[in-house]
Amino acid sequence: MNDRELYETDRPAWINQAAPRMAKIFTDTPDATLAGMWSRMPRDYQTAVWQHLDESSRARIRALRAAA
Repeated sequence: MNDRELYETDRPAWINQAAPRMAKIFTDTPDATLAGMWSRMPRDYQTAVWQHLDESSRARIRALRAAA
């Protein structure tokens, strides 16, 4: 089953699979892009990704949210 099929049929499983990959992407994402990506993510996906972020990435997101 590919990512799209998994997303359409079993969202919790898709989140568990996709969240670690998104967390890795965030480490190399510029702040302006990161702020936009984070704000558009559904809350359940944010929560799953947050669990996989290192402390420096979490601090960046906190700072961006405070500045918004």
